This record gives sequence, structure tokens and C-alpha cells, in this order.
Amino acid sequence: MFFDQKIIKLQADVQSSTEIITLLAQMLKQKTIVKDNYLTHVLAREKNFPTGLQLENGIGVAIPHTDSEYVNTSQIAVATLKKPVVFKSMVNKAVDVEVSLVFMIAMSKPHEQAQLLSNLMTFCQNKQAIAELLAERNPQNVEQILNKYDLK
Repeated sequence: MFFDQKIIKLQADVQSSTEIITLLAQMLKQKTIVKDNYLTHVLAREKNFPTGLQLENGIGVAIPHTDSEYVNTSQIAVATLKKPVVFKSMVNKAVDVEVSLVFMIAMSKPHEQAQLLSNLMTFCQNKQAIAELLAERNPQNVEQILNKYDLK
């Protein structure tokens, strides 16, 4: 499993996509999960290839990430936001997505990332799972929710 309750941030009070990306990258860096230049590369990738996704239920999700060469150990940081922040849409960079849930991917092996992105997209289609995740206030329970819905 790629989740650890120590890098789950619930009800993050941030003002921008850059702020939440930076916060999660710092959490990953403190645990030596990512390399020093990880944040720089995630921000650059997000600018060129945005990761905002508008779900059918009106919830916005973002999945910022970068190449595996900037990662030491595979892990995913998760954040729910106190109030949504704007990410650009992965479908159309001209469209803003109000994001309330962020999965920051740090995969150390390139083949892991493609499968994980597919699993995340499936998870995001599950309205019940997303609702449970957004309502949760305990990081340990978040990890259990993710396990319950087989997100790995």
C-alpha cells in the first residue's frame, strides 16, 4: 500500500494549488520519500500538464506528480481542503477546477505510476468513497477508507 497516515493532511487551510502542492511535497521530503528537486519538478509539470479533474458529483480532485527519477520510495500524500482551491483541468488547461481533494503521487518505479493513475481514476468515480474521504477527520480512518475501496 502506498498510503501512510503520517502524510495525510485533512482540512488543509491553503489559498492556492501551489500552496497545497508545496505542503504535501514538504511532508514527503521530511520522510525522505522524495528527492530535493521533487517539488520543483511537480510544479513545472503541473504548469504544463495540469491535473485537475472535475468529477460528476461536482467535486474537484487533483493528482499532481512528476517522474520517478525524483522519488526515493513509492508513496502517495493525500489532502482534503478546508475550502477548494483552483487547479487547471487535465482535460482543458483553459478550464479551472475547484479542487477539494488532492492525491500527490510519488512513484519510484515508472510502471507503478500508470497503474496507480488508473486505480485513482476508478476510485474517483465512486461517489460514496469520495464522500467518505471528504467527511473524514482522522488520518487513520482515511487510510482505512482507501484500503476498503482497494486503492493501491
